[in-house]
Amino acid sequence: MKLPSIQYLFKNAKNSFVRFPLTILSSLVAVVIGIYLTECHKSIDNIFPYINIILTSSLGISLFFCATIISNKKKFDKKNNLLIHAFAALILVAIYFTLPSKESTHNTTLPYIKYALYSITSHLLVSFIPFAFTQQLNGFWQYNKTLFIRFLTSTLYSGFIYVGLILALSALNLLFDIKIHNELYFDIWITVAGFFNTWFFVSGIPQDLDELEINNEYPSGLKTFSQYVLLPLLALYLIILYAYGSKILMLWDWPKGIVTYLIICVSVLGILTFLLLYPYGNQNENSWIKKSSKAYYFALIPLLVILYIAIFMRIDDYGITINRYIILILGVWLTILCLYTAIGKTNIKFIPTSLALIAIFISFGPWGMFSVSEKSQVKRLEKILTQSKVLVKGKVQNETIWGKENITNQYGIDKFANEKLLSDSLHNEVKSILDYLDDHHGFSLIRKWYKQNIDSIISIKDNKKENSYLNYEAETYMRSLGLKYEHIYTDSKKLKLEYNAGYNNNITEVTGYDYVIDFNKYNYNQPSNDISTFKIDSIEYSFNISEKNKLILELESKSEKFAFDLNELINNLQKEYGERTESSIPISKMQQSFSNDKFLIKLVLHSITIGTSKKDPFIENITGKIFVKKKV
Repeated sequence: MKLPSIQYLFKNAKNSFVRFPLTILSSLVAVVIGIYLTECHKSIDNIFPYINIILTSSLGISLFFCATIISNKKKFDKKNNLLIHAFAALILVAIYFTLPSKESTHNTTLPYIKYALYSITSHLLVSFIPFAFTQQLNGFWQYNKTLFIRFLTSTLYSGFIYVGLILALSALNLLFDIKIHNELYFDIWITVAGFFNTWFFVSGIPQDLDELEINNEYPSGLKTFSQYVLLPLLALYLIILYAYGSKILMLWDWPKGIVTYLIICVSVLGILTFLLLYPYGNQNENSWIKKSSKAYYFALIPLLVILYIAIFMRIDDYGITINRYIILILGVWLTILCLYTAIGKTNIKFIPTSLALIAIFISFGPWGMFSVSEKSQVKRLEKILTQSKVLVKGKVQNETIWGKENITNQYGIDKFANEKLLSDSLHNEVKSILDYLDDHHGFSLIRKWYKQNIDSIISIKDNKKENSYLNYEAETYMRSLGLKYEHIYTDSKKLKLEYNAGYNNNITEVTGYDYVIDFNKYNYNQPSNDISTFKIDSIEYSFNISEKNKLILELESKSEKFAFDLNELINNLQKEYGERTESSIPISKMQQSFSNDKFLIKLVLHSITIGTSKKDPFIENITGKIFVKKKV
């Protein structure tokens, strides 16, 4: 095997750049901005413009690739070639201005979901646009085979280059003690994955796409992989899903929501498998492929019935969301595809073409997934609030009015007039809907319900730089409804006790102590009993929850041990404040002291959440400070 010369490689690279200049330059722009953002992100106040340039340039890779491929296929002259690339550039500019531009933007999720749709659509265009108005099915398959193999090859090369460079840098660090800053590793990954990978990929795209129609060479390895790897996996997944369908019929156990995702995944796997096998089915010895393909689409129909039942049950219970809309649309598309195949149609271009048209269709307009899901959730929220009398004639009753004394300290509010109007489950539904609107749509459709301008209240908070946590807007809107912004645990076997010293105790008196140690433990990210470790005079101490009694905190080193029994403290709080969330407890009632010959130690709790079950109570979340004074 003769290896290509350096001159050949440079010539091939040069020809690729001449042919796909804007595609390669788009990847370069994305890489340069990505490296700059990695190296300088700490000094950048507003990162959104940089992120948006990266995203737009990344999208430019596929769009300019499409423009070049169309120009090559149609043999455009220089003028038309320039026009089609200018049109692609205008699309990118328009998409750039749909992305968030300020760091204080309240809702950044929706534009990026739209961007994801545009990206999927552009990649689907890459797969079929050169053959969209031709009858060249073999050329279409050969073209996509080339894209598929080229993608795998470029990924393999890029992976080896990146790993090789990282190992070289690690060797320099280990052998010569040359310091390598951490960002450099990510910079190299961006360069290899973004720039080199793109250039390498386009260098293998054939110049004359018309010649692909007469190419009858089909890789035996591709058939072997599809027949002996993908097909058995597909059969296994179909058996599992059919077994689940049988369980539904026998036990009348309605399908769970997750089954919809499994059916979609299995459907995509099957479509990919039979697309890869498509040309082999035209050979006499492989007639089973066409029969298997048709049987597969018929086998999907019962699974699609399960999908429709599952998704409509979720929609009936919780309304339409973006995810449920997409699942429903994909179900409709799969149904059309099954019927299309059942009547004997075998045009494989139908698959990416129809999917791209659907992606464009659902991305805008009153029928689009954003508008439909927003209106569905607002309607559901309005129904709950109206039936509970929180909303009367389209206006919030007993609305929480924000004044100068509480507009920047919502936690000072402890009375919510409408709290008793909702059951715990409906209260949780209201919170869930508001969180969803906050994450995806904003609150434009419910602003009219309020007497106050809630957005102006949020803006005041923004200006004070105090809203550094997620879903702050949802919290403000819910508290303005006269409802607490919290999830209520309705499990009768488990009761939550939460006590908080409030958020006005930012200043702590430390006079008389030598050390102050902050600690916090949240059950969701620290499932163990460990809370904190620290050193005093080079001696390491661990602070944790006792294994024997979950309301005892232990502070210990190798030679000594201190214990804080919180049972009495919790009992006193429960007697005085009851079994409910309390956020205005004096700090003096949230502390405990311990003394021996060596130290005086004071434990000050800022917040504590106790979970109780059939067995013993236990600490779920706890935050506070440890004050230590050495006795001389």
